[in-house]
Amino acid sequence: MNYLKIFIIISFLMFSVSAAAEFYKYVDEEGNVHFTDDINQVPAAQRAKIHSYIESVSEAPPEQEATQENQAEQTESEQQASALDILDDEEESLEDAKKRIDALKEELDQEYEALKKERNQLAEERQQAKTNEQILEYNKKVDRLNERAKTYEKKGKDYEARGEAYRARVNKKNSKDPNE
Repeated sequence: MNYLKIFIIISFLMFSVSAAAEFYKYVDEEGNVHFTDDINQVPAAQRAKIHSYIESVSEAPPEQEATQENQAEQTESEQQASALDILDDEEESLEDAKKRIDALKEELDQEYEALKKERNQLAEERQQAKTNEQILEYNKKVDRLNERAKTYEKKGKDYEARGEAYRARVNKKNSKDPNE
């Protein structure tokens, strides 16, 4: 009788333990990525190859927060420097300004190609990532790529601003002296 009571108590305790939340990732026919906590929502054909994830929340280490703050400050100072450069453009010759803009365009084109190449490599790596460690490393690489893409976008805006300033100078010069 005592064994029966102990067995019932142990059984009750075993089944009353809360389960960790698992999430499943799958891709539908249209190529959209979906996350769900119900495996029954995953198409039957994809259930054998789905990845399960356990929910976790991690705080950014203090040095990473400091790095992000430094990057934000750097971005502001870069924007201010960029505005000053545009003002300095007023003093440089149109030919020199055009050369600087062309050099910036070439740099942007090279950076775009590098970003595109890295993106393609990451797409291949995504298929090979199987373990949690590999997936975490892949996610870190994606975050770094996204940061580089944001930097590229800012450079692109700087390029556009320089181009606008250059065109305004050319139009201003042409309107003042149409004979040159």
